[in-house]
Parts: sequence; C-alpha cells; structure tokens
Amino acid sequence: MPYCIYLRKSRADTEAEQRGEGETLARHEKALTSFAKQSELEVTAIYREIISGETIAARPQMQKLLSEVSQGLWDGVIVMDVDRLARGNSIDQGIISQTFLYANTKIITPTKTYDPANEFDEEYFEFGLFMSRREYKAINRRLQRGRTASIREGKYVSNKPPYGYERVRLKNNKGFTLAIVPEKAEIVRNIFQWYTQGIRQSDGTYKRLGTSLIARELNSRHLISSQGNVWTAQTIRDMLINPTYIGKLRWNWRPMKKRMVNGQVITERPRNNDLLLTDGMHESIIDEITFRTAGELMAKNKKRPVRGDQAVQNPLSGLVICQKCGRTMQRRPDTKNPALLICAAPTCDNHASYLHLVEQRILETVSHWSEGYLLKYHSETNLADASILQAEMTALQKTEEKLNRQLSKVFEAFETGIYDAAAFQTRHSVLKEQIEEIRQKQQNLQQSVDKNTESQMILSQLIPKIQSVASSYSQAASIQEKNNLLREIIHHIDYLKEVKGHGHEEEFIIIVHPNLPRLSSLPTT
Repeated sequence: MPYCIYLRKSRADTEAEQRGEGETLARHEKALTSFAKQSELEVTAIYREIISGETIAARPQMQKLLSEVSQGLWDGVIVMDVDRLARGNSIDQGIISQTFLYANTKIITPTKTYDPANEFDEEYFEFGLFMSRREYKAINRRLQRGRTASIREGKYVSNKPPYGYERVRLKNNKGFTLAIVPEKAEIVRNIFQWYTQGIRQSDGTYKRLGTSLIARELNSRHLISSQGNVWTAQTIRDMLINPTYIGKLRWNWRPMKKRMVNGQVITERPRNNDLLLTDGMHESIIDEITFRTAGELMAKNKKRPVRGDQAVQNPLSGLVICQKCGRTMQRRPDTKNPALLICAAPTCDNHASYLHLVEQRILETVSHWSEGYLLKYHSETNLADASILQAEMTALQKTEEKLNRQLSKVFEAFETGIYDAAAFQTRHSVLKEQIEEIRQKQQNLQQSVDKNTESQMILSQLIPKIQSVASSYSQAASIQEKNNLLREIIHHIDYLKEVKGHGHEEEFIIIVHPNLPRLSSLPTT
C-alpha cells in the first residue's frame, strides 16, 4: 500500500531557521520518515514544497500531489500537521478536502490519522483547516502591524533595496536600514540631473532627457538595473517619484488587490494615494529641491487617462507576449501608417508588426480550431462510453483491493511462521508485480478517461464558444468588447518576428494558447 510524504515550509519555519534552529524540511523529513518506518507505512515518494505560498496556485508540489490523489495513486499522505496542506481561503480548503474525500485517501500525522470515510474524521479535518486559516490570518495581521511600526521608526522592511542602496542590519537593534552604494548612487544623481537639468553637450549646453532617452543612455553604457535587466522608461519613472532617495520611507504605496475576471482571480498593484510616508534612518542621495522639480516636470508630462469606450484601443491588449523577453506587446499609434504592435523593451530585437495583421492571423487561427476539431471529433467513432470506462476502472480498483488483502495475509503468514523467508519473498514479489501491473492499467485507463472527457469538453464547450466569438467579433460595438471576446477563448499569444522592413510585413510567428485548462491536444498555431 503506497504512501507519500508532503513537506512544506511555513513563515514561522523561516524565522526559526534564522534563529539557527536548522533547516525545516530536512528535520520534518527525518521525523516523518522515522514515523512511517515505525508505523510500517511504505513511503515511495516525498514532495518537498520549497515555496511557502498561501494558495494552491502558488504551490506546484501541492498541485502535483492533488492530481495524483484524485487519480487514486496514494492510500495516504503523511504530513507534520494538517495546516501544512492548506492555509488558503475556503475555496482552496474545499478543493483539498473534497479531493481526499472522493479519492478515499487518508491524511496521516504523527498524532492522528484522518480517514475521509469516517464522518467524524472528515469533520475534524475540515475544522483543522478552518482553524489553521484563522491562525494564518492572525499571524499576518501581527506581521503587518509589526512592519508598520518598523516603518514609523524609520526602518527599512522590504527585502529589495532601491537602486543606489544596499540593505544592512542595524547595529544593537532589530531590523534593517539602507546604506548608500557610492558608484550606483552617482548613477541615481545622473538620472535626476538628466531629467531636471539635462545632459551636457559638446558645446557646453544642456539637453534635458525624457525617461525613454535616459533608459537608452544607460543601456548604451552597458549599465544594469536593480532587477539585473535592461533599463526601461517605466523603471526611470518609478525612480524619479521614489521618496526613498530624499531619506523618506513609504508604505502601502502599491498594495496587492485581487478581483475576479472571467472566473479567474487577477492580482493587481494599483497606486495608492493614502500611503504612509515617514522619515527613514538612511541618508538621502537626492536633495529635496531636485526631487520636487522632477515631480513637477513629470506631472506636466503626465498622460491623461482615456475614458469610455476608447479606454482600450488595442483589441489584443494584455494577450500578446514577446517570445524573446517575456514582456507584454503594446500598441503604438502612427500618424502616417497603421498602428504597430511592438515590444517596448529598449534592447529587445523582436521586430514590430502592423496590429491589424496580427489580429487577422489570430482570427484565422481561431477559425482553424473550430473547423478542424469539429470535423475531427464528429468523424471519430471510437470514443468510449463514459459508463464503460468507469466500470472498467471500478473492476481494476476491486482487483487491486483483493491483491492488497492477499498481500496483508502474506505478511501475517510470515509473522506467524507459516511462511519462511524464502516463501514470503517469492509470494511477496509475485503480488507486488501483480499490483504494479494493475496500477499501470489504471493509469492507462485514466488517460483514456481524461481523453474522453477532453473530447466531450471540446465538443460541448470549446467549439460552441469559439464559434460564438468568431461570429460576434466583427460586430463588436467597441475595442474593449473585442478584447473581452478574445479573452474568453485565449489565455495568451506568443509573438516572434526575426526580420523587418518592407516586404516582410507578414513574416511573423504567433502561438495561440487556448483559455481552457488541460486541453493538451488543441492546436496552438
């Protein structure tokens, strides 16, 4: 009977490691491995979650574990505590609880085993998840209060320092502050000078530079930004309004906000006017007059927000990704020619294309999805009936249960002396081979079930949705509506163009990824 171990590091574990209490995952692995051995549980896999994510979406090992549990591959999962499985919201807790319940998979801790088939264990497990969520929220509130108090004291609480500074621990005190890095601080002063006064020309005059020209100047000097990438205009703009450079600290400037869009949770970080601004313990790099001048110049050049139906002027907004640098492609208007779709990274050599040509190619790809797969799945006659597949799966599960009972009897026979070591080894090996064969058949059958489900999903959901978008797109009342229609069926689009110039307008490659999960057989180009 196979079992696995799931290990996850919490925030408290990280703090304990900083106090010198040892590496958490290694300690937990040793404890659980020893517990499994004493309990005679056959552990065949260990999942180590290095990322301490709040949600299932942020924890890849948990996603893999739940997928395997849902397929019935594990009789039980061994964890230190139930809160190692989930401290996320009620949706995540429900997913975990229901996955273990329907798969009849046990959750085993050193102090208690939770059997989902037992009504009281199920209730106790769900209550444990609820309490761990409450504890998580209480810890998070205390953490936020502590950070706010540290900010008011002038301490620096973020992990990454602004360009021009390094993060240093305070002497004879808890917390951190910032120390100036001289060579980088000089670049910061140059940026503010170039923006407010200008860069000195050969004739002795000064030419003031905008944010894009400053980024280009820094890249031409082969200087690296704080993120280790090329400089961009947005990076320069963020620096010019960062009060850290005048010895201040700001908090809650861009708080994380979540909202639901088309059934998916979208995380945003909008700017917040109601922020906390206080004096820091660190030295300033820029004087307040220069900083204020930069802010006034930026306010004059600030673009006015566009309202109404014209708020989105790019039907592909947020969908097309540069295949070379990973940035979102942007629309660039042109007074003499049609609008372009470009990568705004200064040093990226992924060439631009006319926006309408990319849009046309995407619609052709969508049309190909509809026509090709409608023909394919209607012409196939070998799609197995779901009830037949389920009956076969049930039969295999019963066979596996029978073999496991036989294996248990072999252990009993050996312990009572009916079997000697040689007979036990022979019988044990035969049964293990048969069980492994049954599990392989189950895995193959599960793939058939998944394919059958996928096929039915394509016929019943994807194709009608694609046809609806294709027929509605040209009659859409606004660009925003066109963008919304594309987002219904497209997750993202990879874009690549290696050549430029007249005659090469359509020599670009796009890979369109559908917006439905686990449809691996869909065409992408």
